[in-house]
Amino acid sequence: MHAPVLLEDGSSLDWPDAAYYAEVRIGDSFARVTHHLEGAEALSELVAQGDAVWAVELRCPKTLLARTTTGQVSEQTVQWNDSEIDGVAWLLPGLLATASTRLRDTSALNDLWRDSPPEVPSGYWLTRGDPRRVTPLTDSLLRFQSDESLAPGRMTTAPDRSSGSLRFVVRCALDVHRQVERNNRSVWLAGLIGACGLFGREFAGGGDGGPGESDLADEIRFRLEQAGVPTWEDTDRYDPTAAATILEPFIFDDEQPLTDG
Repeated sequence: MHAPVLLEDGSSLDWPDAAYYAEVRIGDSFARVTHHLEGAEALSELVAQGDAVWAVELRCPKTLLARTTTGQVSEQTVQWNDSEIDGVAWLLPGLLATASTRLRDTSALNDLWRDSPPEVPSGYWLTRGDPRRVTPLTDSLLRFQSDESLAPGRMTTAPDRSSGSLRFVVRCALDVHRQVERNNRSVWLAGLIGACGLFGREFAGGGDGGPGESDLADEIRFRLEQAGVPTWEDTDRYDPTAAATILEPFIFDDEQPLTDG
């Protein structure tokens, strides 16, 4: 039988009345993570006696990066270099066993574990948090390029798998690209609308056209379904603009008044 695990999403039944969750604040090439554990004193004791540490795993499938940062305190800082990240990368927080041990206090565990205190192998994830993106979905989905052949104010969007994973290349006239360089998110959103308009064709096979593409399609589908917005699979009702503004809503400067015309 496997060792018990406490999952942030609550899907494991091993710890029926316990909870683990992580606060993750992502900055420029770093993240600050605070772990929270409730109702699982046996796990807290493992930390206190040095048999478990708080941990955050950083993964980037494209660069094959897999690195775990550990610490005895529940607040951690995880850092990386820009050269280590290309495309999608994830942070996975949790509690990691550092030695083979046994959970002697089974009072908070499921009844299945009560009569036989479970053994935990070294390197086992005792708690596991939901994965967090290092970069926003929109930023990893789109790539902007300047295109001198386009007339001012113009842009085009097309899929690109040359890197081994699906991205959408948005080619922009020089004046539009200057707005991209100034981080004008309205321009980003225009490119995202174009990308969303291609989902029906690009994800037609279930999103299994390359490494991680199924996960990408699943993540986008989940976000749209959670918001009650039809996905590209509903060809009659799918609206790329509605989809795009779920993935990245418009945000306006409150100091700029609305004007007519």
